Amino acid sequence: MSIPKKNISDQEMRKPEVSINFQRLDENQLVAYFQKPSHVEDAFREVIRRFQEKVYFYVRNMLVSHDDANDVTQNTFIKIWQNLSTFRGDSKLSTWILRIASNEAISHLRKRKLTIDFDEAQPELADQLIQDDYLSAQGVELKLAKAMCYLPYKQKLVFVLRYFEDLSYEEIAELTQTTVGALKSSYHHAVKKIEIYLDVLR
Repeated sequence: MSIPKKNISDQEMRKPEVSINFQRLDENQLVAYFQKPSHVEDAFREVIRRFQEKVYFYVRNMLVSHDDANDVTQNTFIKIWQNLSTFRGDSKLSTWILRIASNEAISHLRKRKLTIDFDEAQPELADQLIQDDYLSAQGVELKLAKAMCYLPYKQKLVFVLRYFEDLSYEEIAELTQTTVGALKSSYHHAVKKIEIYLDVLR
């Protein structure tokens, strides 16, 4: 993935005097370089390296289609680049990135279906599932992906963040602006629905 174009002065593009191994930085150290024009491009490249695959599979679980997930992943990193200097570390970097990815996925769905109801399931997405290296034709991955298409989008979001991304309820609450109690209930209902669907597919 290439870095979106941005007007940077010659002074800002000067190479730093000290070479920095961005791959060895922890999250807080990496975030500190977002505010430094001479290092921001390298910091952004490290963000892409660390999170591109994570964002793609997160969006893929939400949207099903590889092409849709690819487009939304690209848009997500464009938004990250555009807002990189405004991030101050008030939340975890990964949570901030997933929030942007979630918003981009929702925007994508709304563009495709103007009247979409996020409290209703979108079973037609199951028809878009394709056989590739990510979803084997007979594997449990394909059955689980189909089962998730029968969840309302909001339940699906909570399930993906909890089951696949292993976020705590507190982290999901911060990301979705929802109470922990409501999230636990939503996840419980999602798990029950998926178990029923998987049992039917056996």
